[in-house]
Amino acid sequence: MTANSQPVILLEPHPTARSMAVAASALVAGDLVHAEPVLASALLQSEKGRRCDLCHRLSSDRVKLRRCTGCTSYWYCGAECQRKQWNSQHKRLCKRYPRYIASEEYQALSHHDQVDAILLSHLIAEKFIDDGASVSAEGRSTMSTLMELAEARSAPTTIPPLCNAKVPSNVLSTAHAIYSRFGNNNFVMHSHLNSYAHGIFPFASRSFNHSCVPNAVAKYIITPCHPVRMEIIALRDIARGDEITIPYLDPALPHNTRQEALFHNYGFICNCDLCAYTGTFDSPALPTRGSDELAEIEAELRRFALGSSDRLDLQMMASDRPSSVKIPRRFAPLLHETYLPDTSELFSKASHEGDYLNALSAGLTLLAFYVVVYPTNFPQIGMHALELSKTAWNAIATNAHILGSDARSLEDAMQSYLAAASRILNNFGPEGDEAGPLEEIRVLQELSRTW
Repeated sequence: MTANSQPVILLEPHPTARSMAVAASALVAGDLVHAEPVLASALLQSEKGRRCDLCHRLSSDRVKLRRCTGCTSYWYCGAECQRKQWNSQHKRLCKRYPRYIASEEYQALSHHDQVDAILLSHLIAEKFIDDGASVSAEGRSTMSTLMELAEARSAPTTIPPLCNAKVPSNVLSTAHAIYSRFGNNNFVMHSHLNSYAHGIFPFASRSFNHSCVPNAVAKYIITPCHPVRMEIIALRDIARGDEITIPYLDPALPHNTRQEALFHNYGFICNCDLCAYTGTFDSPALPTRGSDELAEIEAELRRFALGSSDRLDLQMMASDRPSSVKIPRRFAPLLHETYLPDTSELFSKASHEGDYLNALSAGLTLLAFYVVVYPTNFPQIGMHALELSKTAWNAIATNAHILGSDARSLEDAMQSYLAAASRILNNFGPEGDEAGPLEEIRVLQELSRTW
């Protein structure tokens, strides 16, 4: 809802999907489309002990986590978070949790399924009354919302082992119905685009269809002592009556990979602008890394997507063009499944080894790739532009032999990367952990003013 309680979105019929969310009134880039607290969540195992199990705050010099003395496996940033989770669910799981995660049944699960097993245990513990025989009023409403969601195309025939004790048959039946909806409805929660938990957001799952060229994206707001809140943010201006879509997967994945994943997990073939266009491409071989042929294609990609190689054309980057214009067929070899991960690795390796000038070359190509594949203001573009800014700063700081016009050119390039990052990530807005990319941008802007 907006401040005057008018709906931001409306659910209307869709020709192939169950329904679609459309803008109730015109939206501008950066507008809040939808906000929803997480119904239930479970941290990835790699995040246990690093984050508060209730509010997901990250441990730091200022935030000291305390361990539950009962199970020694749940951590909290303060007494209030511990009390809230104890009352809502943890008192029903605490004593059993150590034996549960050590059990053969749990250990036999994949890491992904282990998180979902704990997520299901959390939900059952919280939404059912203590004895498990009946459902609270809130639980009945929640179950109704969850049951409106479509089952996964390949729904599991069994549920994973639960941490809950003495679960009645009627509750087990409900748990099975819920679990059959996990695979195609749950969200992977992230902070600064780094995954850290699985979460259930029923209304978002029910409302927003997928597109590989979305006009909105999800972010996650971490607030001390409160459950994490999802916010759906407009990437660009959206006219009244236009459908609002989000990505269910990374739009930069190859066409066939996206189609197979969407059909396997969600049961549909994507016919968005990007898929309809790139689906007509042949599959030319990727030129050998280091070859003149690949270097020529990459140089043309940079000129096409970014303008001058010395200073980014921000207006060109911000233009909202159809895929048939953004991705000319001559760049088809770069859509090969190995190109993006290999180029990312090249950039990362050179950056970490201090080879900043070569890192900038690979990173600029990577930025150009993102600009043509991702929609306008997609946060991954901004995050990579920020990484390029830091790489350029390191190149300036560590290469004292770069003088005169070369140094000025590098400084100008850094400023243009930083401007792109600032525009895109400020549109996305604050999210995730404290001291994130917006703070890094502020620091780099301050440093650049001291030159």
